[in-house]
Amino acid sequence: MFRPRWRKVISDLLDSKLRTALVVFSIAVGVFSIGVISGAYVIISNDMSASYAANQPANIELRMSDFEGVFLDTMRNYKGIAAAEGRRVFNLRVRVAGGQWTTIDIVAVEDFEANQVNLLTVLAGDGAPGRREIALSQEASEEIGVVLGGELDLQLPDGTVRTLPVVGLVQDASTGADDFLAPPFGYISVDTLQYLRQPERYNRIYAIVSENNNDLTYIRTLGTQIKEKIEKAGYSVSRTRFAKTNEHPLAATVNAVLGILMALGILIVLLSSSLIANTLSALLNQHLRHIGVMKLVGARDRQIFVMYLALILSFGVLALLIAVPLGGQGAYALSSFIADQLSFSLFGYRIVPMAFLIQVLVGILVPLGAGFIPVISGSRVTILKAISGELARETGEKAGGSQPKESRWERFQLRATTWLNRRGIHIPRPLLISLRNTFRRRGRLLLTLFTLTMGGAIFIAVFNVQVTLRNYTSDIGQYFLADVTLDFDQPYRLREVEQQALSVPGVESVEGWMFIGTELLYPDGTTAQNLNILAPPANSRLVDPILVSGRWIRADDVRKMAVSEAILGVLPGLEVGDYVTLKIDGRDQQWEVVGIFKFVGREGILGYTPYEYAAQDRNLVNRSFSYRVVGEQHDRAFQETLAERLDTSFRVAGFKLRDSRPGLATLDTVAESLDILVTFLLIMALLTATVGAMGLTGTMGMNVLERTREIGIMRAIGAVDMEIMRMVIVEGMVIGGISWALGALLSVPFTYLLSTIVSLAIFETPIDVLFTPAGYGIWLGLVIVLSVLASVLPARNAARLTIREVLAYE
Repeated sequence: MFRPRWRKVISDLLDSKLRTALVVFSIAVGVFSIGVISGAYVIISNDMSASYAANQPANIELRMSDFEGVFLDTMRNYKGIAAAEGRRVFNLRVRVAGGQWTTIDIVAVEDFEANQVNLLTVLAGDGAPGRREIALSQEASEEIGVVLGGELDLQLPDGTVRTLPVVGLVQDASTGADDFLAPPFGYISVDTLQYLRQPERYNRIYAIVSENNNDLTYIRTLGTQIKEKIEKAGYSVSRTRFAKTNEHPLAATVNAVLGILMALGILIVLLSSSLIANTLSALLNQHLRHIGVMKLVGARDRQIFVMYLALILSFGVLALLIAVPLGGQGAYALSSFIADQLSFSLFGYRIVPMAFLIQVLVGILVPLGAGFIPVISGSRVTILKAISGELARETGEKAGGSQPKESRWERFQLRATTWLNRRGIHIPRPLLISLRNTFRRRGRLLLTLFTLTMGGAIFIAVFNVQVTLRNYTSDIGQYFLADVTLDFDQPYRLREVEQQALSVPGVESVEGWMFIGTELLYPDGTTAQNLNILAPPANSRLVDPILVSGRWIRADDVRKMAVSEAILGVLPGLEVGDYVTLKIDGRDQQWEVVGIFKFVGREGILGYTPYEYAAQDRNLVNRSFSYRVVGEQHDRAFQETLAERLDTSFRVAGFKLRDSRPGLATLDTVAESLDILVTFLLIMALLTATVGAMGLTGTMGMNVLERTREIGIMRAIGAVDMEIMRMVIVEGMVIGGISWALGALLSVPFTYLLSTIVSLAIFETPIDVLFTPAGYGIWLGLVIVLSVLASVLPARNAARLTIREVLAYE
């Protein structure tokens, strides 16, 4: 048999099931959030880079002019290189029969079985396609809509359509890992190149270093030496990429996002702790007479302290039983989602010891910390105060018989009511009672307002962040104002392309653009990073930059460029008017920076120079490989239709068209990625709001319970059920309204903080913050609904009490 005090602990848990459920679920929400984020953080931190390293990723990637396979032997014998493989990478439009055309990158591999670099993980079927067969990445399969065993149509540059069976689904954790905008991939053998009318030569080298494979400085230095040797051999290198072996290129970004979610999870735990403190304060206040009686029969302070401490531990243990299993499942589900998005593998479901330990500590220590002060205060109360205190509060008298001191709020309310009455404005008495009751327990009110205010501030801030990110994405779209981009395998005259394009219905104008692949050099001559230069006409209407300093390009600029501020990460302190060294076609050139603009830092350094100079420098006056087309309409659906029309028209006319793609395709991919992030943030915001609603429900229940006799007296003098319910609901709505106002104010700094963290993680640059009334309006409606729902049950319980029950209540 249990001792009487332990039976009382069990009775306290079971007597008020609603109170117990609110506290337990409030703790569980916080523990669950922490478990999901901490578990996912550990799983992804371990599996992301480990999966990436297990596929033997290339430390050095060289994109270059076509070369024969025998050239690879030179690379493999180069000092410091452990393995090197050649690939041919090109893009084609593909579809299932009757479906929409989609552009993917085709990777031709000489020998899948003997391959040593950028290994593929087979998900289904055959990961080594034979002659006239193709394997697809999981992303490509989903985007195209083709299944294993189906057939894929591939459109060649001259318009010819070839068909290949899909024999395998694979995962490539290495190729394009640093570019979340990279197109999906398909994989073929070199034997299939001729069938697709591609030269049986390579255009990329992927190499692994033999030592220091996690030293980026060493890798970059070795890669630069190899590049210079290749260029001396007569080959051109358009782009280089360097990467560590044991660190996924996007690991820092993913960890930063998880860090944001972790901070919100910690906040939820703090919010739940305020509910625990509120509940225990009310419980101990309600049990004052019980404590007095226990002390009269010999109970010591320590015994009472331990008894109520056991009650707190019971809340924590019940919460852990709910949250720990769900947290483990949620952590793996979140990790799997991120792994699918970034094409890496997880090493199976498992319990993360660190996450489990964090959940147990949070589930036990947070409730203990929140309830320690109320419990220690309650256990030390004197017998006199314990027995007389509750009665004194209910009768409105102090134990000594003197009248209680009138509070400032009561004095203010009396004066305001009197002032309004003199002017003929009469406030209903139930409303006055509701307003008085709202501020009766100021400590409890502050804790309740804290939970609701923080939940509301995060909720509103997430909406503001969503608008801020979408606005910046829209601003980035000002660099992609063309409705269709046409890329050709050989240069064509501007007039020739313009005439052909204008013959297609829906086309308004055409611009020829140039592209220059360069390398930015450090002052000591070593390679710093790739720098891609676009060259639109100086008066182009298809680019509207976000200038940070300086000016935009002009037609008379010679070796001058506007450059994205990502260059400041490589050359800090660079200012407008400074000169930088670029390596173009193996030659060092000095270029002046005339302007600095914002762009997506993760996409590397981007520069703009006028077409007028670039075309002359590249001996392509009035010609170009790439063209931008402006249509009559600018929505995605029209762009896709126009791209199809242009593709058909140019191929029929005999142009060697490589690709015809809608202008919004890239931006839509960015928007989808941002929407996923915002969804996660919104889920965390809703969890904070849920904890806030639980806190308000608990507070209203406690308030009604403490005023049981008061309600009985009101019923005795004629108050009907509806008036009692209205009084309680109005009190809840007043609390909700105050929390909304405070949350709206607090959302401002939260919005700036959250926007800065997210923008630095995703775009690698701070962005302008916007505020939207939608978040404020939605939270206002939501907090009113939550306030009503949180008050309805306590109000209904109060209204259902009989006069006899409430007057007999102790």
